[in-house]
Amino acid sequence: MDDDDRSLELRIYARRVTWGLVFVGGLLFIGGLRLAGVDLDEMESRGRYFKSDKHICLKTGWLETTVGDKDRAQFCMEWIDPSDTTGNTHQLIPADLVIVKGKDGKIHTQHKRKINYPLIGTILYLVVLIVIGKQVQKQFIEKRRSRLGLEATIKE
Repeated sequence: MDDDDRSLELRIYARRVTWGLVFVGGLLFIGGLRLAGVDLDEMESRGRYFKSDKHICLKTGWLETTVGDKDRAQFCMEWIDPSDTTGNTHQLIPADLVIVKGKDGKIHTQHKRKINYPLIGTILYLVVLIVIGKQVQKQFIEKRRSRLGLEATIKE
């Protein structure tokens, strides 16, 4: 075999290795999410709060406003989203909500921002899979290159 045939064989091998690792990496990613119990639908819906024009309230409750004020306000504590195909109910978590009585006498709410740890973990897991996959790809291709007797190409 001449150098052109060997380099063609190496390119074909590199493509096969790349697509194989993409497939295996995808399986590892989905399998890892399943084993960890991460639900991508739930992760996306974490920031949802009751909207009277889009959701249907199932249960209401009374919550107190700021400390020292005896006023209470009625809130929807559990609701469904008709556009959600899973049919799961969503619940208000009072600890994530700050209820304040403004100077105008009206009650205002603010949602505390929370860090979405499952999302951060999912992204880190994906980055680790990609880095390891690139290293494995490089090792496979370099082994094949040395078996074919081709010089290593230096990329800068």
